[in-house]
Amino acid sequence: DYAQETAVALHGAGSSVKVLDLSRVWPEIPEHGDVSDMLLQFGEEKACAMIAQLISATPEWEPSCDQNRPTLETITAADLQQKDLPPIKFIVDRLLSVGLNILASPPKYGKSWMVLALCLAVASGGRFLGYTTNQCGCLYLALEDSQRRLKTRMNKLLAGKTAPTGFHFATMANPIDGGLFNELEDFLKKHPDTGLIVVDTLQRVRGASHGKEGAYAADYREVGALKAFADQHNVALLLVHHLRKMKDDGDPFNMISGTNGIMGAADTTMVLTKEKRGDSNATFSVVGRDVESSDTVLRFNKDTCYWENLGDADWFAEQQARQEYQESPLVKTIKKLVEQSPEGWEGTAQQLLEAGRFIARTSLANSPKALSNKLRDMANLLLDNDGIVYERKRNGSGGGKHRFYSNTTPQFEELEQAQFDPFFWG
Repeated sequence: DYAQETAVALHGAGSSVKVLDLSRVWPEIPEHGDVSDMLLQFGEEKACAMIAQLISATPEWEPSCDQNRPTLETITAADLQQKDLPPIKFIVDRLLSVGLNILASPPKYGKSWMVLALCLAVASGGRFLGYTTNQCGCLYLALEDSQRRLKTRMNKLLAGKTAPTGFHFATMANPIDGGLFNELEDFLKKHPDTGLIVVDTLQRVRGASHGKEGAYAADYREVGALKAFADQHNVALLLVHHLRKMKDDGDPFNMISGTNGIMGAADTTMVLTKEKRGDSNATFSVVGRDVESSDTVLRFNKDTCYWENLGDADWFAEQQARQEYQESPLVKTIKKLVEQSPEGWEGTAQQLLEAGRFIARTSLANSPKALSNKLRDMANLLLDNDGIVYERKRNGSGGGKHRFYSNTTPQFEELEQAQFDPFFWG
């Protein structure tokens, strides 16, 4: 019954637990009667005396073996296969789902601009980074900002538009162990349409450490509690967090501040990184249980203060490399020389440097040796992009000559048999 369930819940939380049977001191107690009924029937003084007597006469409650033994709730594979389960609810399609989500980057990278734009998009049903959103209410706990700064930033993003309804701010909140969940529950009761809650930043709501508890256990406990709240209330909870200064080229998620307990408790983790702080482009890496892992290149537009999606990181790198190749003064010089000499151009590194100063109006390299190194690295690109074959003529004393010709030249088959060694680099 309820008394036994309450005793099970309280067992271990206090020094002792007693389950009081009021009928032992009040045999005529009405059905569903309780202590308040005793106070009305006998008055405060007598009722307290009766209860004190009952407490003294009642032994401490101990759980039975069955109550004390945890049990597993299982489901058969066949039943699970036939079970009708609702689809995953996304707030931002293919990116942000109900549950616990983390967005991390170094300080002052523009995370707050990003999450503010996210909330505006979700509250209005607009697009976020090119993704479709499912309109719902939003709560943004901007715990490192003031209302003045939030207003300025919001008006910058809205650019004269009216703010959407259903979007709420708070600049103060209690920590996890100090009433945060009660505050969030009260808000959700008043605003049941809320589907997205942003906490900026996680550190601002973290509670006190628990004695000798390890860092991993503390991280997992706190972030796990936040995930449990998100799951219980069917909302997407986004925690804004920081990255460590130490760089990890192999896995940007290893840079998340704290232990792996933070990422381990999250459903989706997003990381924003740059090669250099001053770079205009950033890589937006996403990994999660219900989303596809991806790396996207984003650019922060300083005029609009919006992050813009430039595309898949691998595709973008290919396009950038192609553009750098096409704009290379060395490539422009070689293409012009081959264009002017249908049977091919041949010359020393010094002659090629002089041709570059005339054709590209710039220095192709600091020295003939540096130029030779550039040509070695560019050989495959010249052939793949422009069909230009590069060969270096043997010269036992060093130096040698460089030759370029089109693979569409009539004599190409004969030229391939010529005594040039493309792997000789002096």
